[in-house]
Amino acid sequence: MNLQPLLKRIGRGASGARSLERHEAAELFAWLLDGLLDPAQVGAVLIALRMKGESVEELVGALDALQGRQERISVEAGRPVVSIPTYNGARNAPNLVPLLACLLAREGIQVILHGVRHDPGRTASAEIWSALGRHPCESIGQAEVSLQRGEPAFVPIDILAPPLARMLGFRTLLGLRNTGHTIAKLFNPTALPACLRLSAYTHPEFARLQRATLERLDAHAMVMRATEGEVVANVRRPSRIDWLTGGRWQTVLEGQSVAAGGEPIWPERDAHSTAVWIAAVLAGVNPVPDIIAAQVRAVANAARTSMSISSGASAR
Repeated sequence: MNLQPLLKRIGRGASGARSLERHEAAELFAWLLDGLLDPAQVGAVLIALRMKGESVEELVGALDALQGRQERISVEAGRPVVSIPTYNGARNAPNLVPLLACLLAREGIQVILHGVRHDPGRTASAEIWSALGRHPCESIGQAEVSLQRGEPAFVPIDILAPPLARMLGFRTLLGLRNTGHTIAKLFNPTALPACLRLSAYTHPEFARLQRATLERLDAHAMVMRATEGEVVANVRRPSRIDWLTGGRWQTVLEGQSVAAGGEPIWPERDAHSTAVWIAAVLAGVNPVPDIIAAQVRAVANAARTSMSISSGASAR
């Protein structure tokens, strides 16, 4: 294992650095995920990539490395599946990712949420999930049982991909997000190619990078302008969702719609208040926000179409 040649290429700053080839990135991230680098080397690699900006080939290589180091959740064949990454949480706006997951499950979609258990200074989806009385799964088997029951399954990343969870943990030490946070939003938690991956961005450059990477993976995916980095449609600002199907992108949702009675009274962003509000919506006491309802329709249609396309390809 010789890190220096790779580090010299990616660590020469924004103008002098050169990107790695896919196989080189796969090797480098295998070392990172397997814990073979000392803390100084890890910090050097992650900061170098952060300053340079990851390339599509580097992200695909990182995902290659992750494939052999993650669990795979078994899903029911023939039923659409959606992967919801939730790694950002709420800082200013309420986190409505759990509401999106529950509404999709009501549409007959197998819904897998994966993310962190806690995020200092933010309200994580896992905390809201527990406040709803649902609780994150503590094994892959529990997740599979939840899906069989028609319920969404929240799988913490330390259960789904422990090496990636360790990599995400370097954010606390370095104070910055790293490539692990990007690949966490893009990987498939199942072995099913038809799994529809939802991904979110906050800055336009990340939209281009995510779209290009998902194209390179020939994935079924939706990329959207995010609510503080989460994949739920923004209830306060214009939203946009683009869908990759058949190798082509199309915009399936754009703009914002407020209920006829005016803007709803949103909850405070803490887990308990958000959970109470979501429970009231699920019980029919409060209406589903129009923009969330529109997102549910768009995602459910895309998931069903992805399953149909994959089934047709398999039949041939």
